[in-house]
Amino acid sequence: MKKLYLFLTVMLGLLITACTTMTPVSAQHDFDAFLGNAIDDNEIDGAIGSEWADAGNYTNVAISPQGTAEIWTKHDGTYLYMAVRFTADSNNPWVAFLFGGTTCMAADTDGALFGHDNYAVNGYRDIFFNGFTKISEDSSQDGTGAMTIDSSNLVTVELKKPLNSGDSDGKDVAWTEDSTYALIIMWNSNFYGASGGSVTHSDGSLTDRTIFINSNVIPEFSGLMFAALLLATAISAILLKRRITTKPMANVTS
Repeated sequence: MKKLYLFLTVMLGLLITACTTMTPVSAQHDFDAFLGNAIDDNEIDGAIGSEWADAGNYTNVAISPQGTAEIWTKHDGTYLYMAVRFTADSNNPWVAFLFGGTTCMAADTDGALFGHDNYAVNGYRDIFFNGFTKISEDSSQDGTGAMTIDSSNLVTVELKKPLNSGDSDGKDVAWTEDSTYALIIMWNSNFYGASGGSVTHSDGSLTDRTIFINSNVIPEFSGLMFAALLLATAISAILLKRRITTKPMANVTS
């Protein structure tokens, strides 16, 4: 019996060790771009699939100027990958990412633009911001992006962007691992290259976020943890059964 208790103690110790060595998700930023598998250009098609299984996934995220979205983020050491899905109020909105700034359309900040009628209808443009309502296309179009809108106005955007394109003229961010960057996700369905809705990106409150380029893969429930937990549970059940089993009474003769 003592050996069983000792063995149980050792296995529980292994379980605790496995739990404490897992990389925690920091509370100091909104999104983790975990290290994951590369996504081919042809999979950046505006449809979320298994290529995002190893990405950080976030639901009910407030975006500017209104609404909530589901967001995926990861990187492969060469490219940053982001995907956003939300419901718009028309079938002709545009969506933009602003990287490295904390104010709407801040001057000299990197960006990605999707579905703007004056630039690329339902397509992607690598841009930088020149101040309020002013954007410029980068002369060097870095990265790949796609946008789709279904019959219920569900918008899906996918972006594959170099971590370090070297495009200083385009104000591209030089992303580095274990660093945090400002991020704004905004959309528009009313004028300014969109139509059919009532949402203007400059209305409502600004929602600025932060993204962390995490050098670790997404934390998982490891095989060691599963084995230790399973074994500890089995041993506990055996010990409990032995304790509650009534011992046979000795025969009493008169």
